[in-house]
Amino acid sequence: MRQGPARHHRFSVTFLLSLGLTMAASSLQAQDLASSKSPLVSDAAASYQVWPLKADSQSEDYSDLAPLGQALAGVQVLGLAEQTHGAHEEFSYKLRLLRYLHEKLGFEVLQLESGFYDLGRISQALARGEKLDDLAPGNVFFMYAKSAEGRRLLQYVDQTQSSAHPLLLAGTDSQHTGELSGKTLLPGLQAALRKAGAGDLAQGEAWQQMSGLSAALLAMQRQAPPAGAQSAFFAHTQAQREALCKAPDAQVGVDSPAWWCRVVLSLESQARSSWSGDADYQRDNAMGANSIWQTDQMFQGRKTVIWAHIVHLARGFQRSPAHLQAGEVMHRHWGERYQVIHFSAAEGQILDFGTMQAQPLPPLTPGSLEAELMSNKPTQPLLLQAKHPLQLPQYAFDYQHQAVETAMRAGQLGRNWDWLIFFPKVKPVSMVR
Repeated sequence: MRQGPARHHRFSVTFLLSLGLTMAASSLQAQDLASSKSPLVSDAAASYQVWPLKADSQSEDYSDLAPLGQALAGVQVLGLAEQTHGAHEEFSYKLRLLRYLHEKLGFEVLQLESGFYDLGRISQALARGEKLDDLAPGNVFFMYAKSAEGRRLLQYVDQTQSSAHPLLLAGTDSQHTGELSGKTLLPGLQAALRKAGAGDLAQGEAWQQMSGLSAALLAMQRQAPPAGAQSAFFAHTQAQREALCKAPDAQVGVDSPAWWCRVVLSLESQARSSWSGDADYQRDNAMGANSIWQTDQMFQGRKTVIWAHIVHLARGFQRSPAHLQAGEVMHRHWGERYQVIHFSAAEGQILDFGTMQAQPLPPLTPGSLEAELMSNKPTQPLLLQAKHPLQLPQYAFDYQHQAVETAMRAGQLGRNWDWLIFFPKVKPVSMVR
């Protein structure tokens, strides 16, 4: 495993009460939690604050989440991250947080790390009374659609649809791999172009070439066509975007011209990423732009939760100045109205979604945040917030200390994510279909 940058000094922490966990801090954002009623607040010079959370991820008593709720008063978009796509505790606790955010704090929209087009179509099906849990296999990212823990999320969304406050659903990913995309995206685009008065862009040789290359992209074929074919593709998709983006919208939503404009932009980003071997990696730029458009336009005025891997949600990371991670795109747009909750653990196993094999967490690095937390032998999850970025190793992505892409430092609580939920031990998710 690659190691992160050299460790800085360890932070002093004062432990009080029977819980043995009192570390004071304030938010990196405007609100100072030092005035919280929490009995775990210590002196303001300490590094971070810790609150114990209920061990039962099914608990509907949310009193332990009150400090989080108070601090989210001005937040419009909250990223619920995951260290990997394969830890039971992460998925289970994220669902508890989602229930709290939706039922108690008024968050109304869930954007999933799944295809923008596919989830748009599924949201229409939900409005017709169909079930997300039934539609997800083959259309929603398989670690959400086929794990027991992911299915509980889908089933919760289904349950809310008959309530007074249904949870609205959308997809953020610009990479389309679902069966709905493969079967219906291109015919739907043809119809949308004709409706927008641009029927000439939905027929003829240029359309045939563009749609053929798009079909290969939707089937996740990454082989680059000749340079001339690529240029013709982008010229045609640019013309399609211009026609769709300027077409009048009676109502912004799925199947509106503006929505189809974003679909074409997502196709372009998938092409640029795939055909360049990710040298021109545009997936995250487009993911961030999709989330911004949906939040600011399609769900204007509604508070949003984005459920995705931390590699997509953390702020402050980029592959290059032209290739930002989605979290940085969103942070630059929303500023302090965008926050991120990350997760970490000290021991146990996760399910590697690439190999589908259980994989142990690596041994803790002495002096790391996780090692410091484990030194007090916690028996329940912990909620952390930093007073300032923590200058010590911590797991960032897929239980490594190394940062994402070309960043020269590891991810840090207080810099790249606002909150951390820590588990002493995790186990793999269970695949059930």
